[in-house]
Amino acid sequence: MGVRQYPYDIPTEAFPFEIFKQAFVAVQSCVVHLQGVSLARRFALVPLGPPLLAYKSTCRAMLTAVDDAVHLVVDRPYKDGEPIVVWCGPQPNSKLLINYGFVDEDNPYDRIVVEAALSTEDPQYQEKRMVAQRNGKLSQQSFHVHVRKEKEAVADMLPYLRLGYLSDPAEMQSVITSQGPVCPVSPCVERAVLDQLLDYFKERLSGYSTTLMEDDALLADQNLNPKKRVATQLVRLEKKILQACLQATVDLINLLPDHSVSPCPAPYAPSLK
Repeated sequence: MGVRQYPYDIPTEAFPFEIFKQAFVAVQSCVVHLQGVSLARRFALVPLGPPLLAYKSTCRAMLTAVDDAVHLVVDRPYKDGEPIVVWCGPQPNSKLLINYGFVDEDNPYDRIVVEAALSTEDPQYQEKRMVAQRNGKLSQQSFHVHVRKEKEAVADMLPYLRLGYLSDPAEMQSVITSQGPVCPVSPCVERAVLDQLLDYFKERLSGYSTTLMEDDALLADQNLNPKKRVATQLVRLEKKILQACLQATVDLINLLPDHSVSPCPAPYAPSLK
């Protein structure tokens, strides 16, 4: 193949998709995200990284740029034969699995995303959109639910959902003229908001093909395929976050003063996905 043809006429018979995937993974696993440098020097290829280092979310040893080289200063003494551990950056497990092929069970940066959106069919959509923006939210808002901070994440979603449930123009005007993300909430509106969250977390958990108990049984199998193991670890940790969100919602429902109140109808309730 002549130079003029490359890279526009790559012989696919010599580089099928399976070989491309293997090459891509080999390169991707060597990519290091450097801190404290310009954007043009943010990423570096460290070929000896994967075979010689172990990545972890909680250590303090970092790969840093020094002139034209990448240096590593360890954060503790090591014994002969002990693997060197390096900080992999503030990445959730979903990104760690894609970028480096592992899942960190103790990852403090792990998170899932809940997508919420105000109904564009709502006659008061523009007013609600303005109120949401005034309080740092968008008409289509991504809520990041961090591990061990599920209660705080649910509490952060509530004002946004309550806003979506408003239907009385007088109440909407009161919200527009007030400060902060506080909406007047009747008992039936609060029950409807919490019920929507409860149903959402239940539905999302039911979308997995296995339960937490089944995941634990799979991981106890010493002969489990390595790819199946990391995939199971990932979904198991996602389910634990969702389960904690579900429990936080149940706890809020149990705090309602009157459980006999039926949820208010909500023709323009926000969507959750």
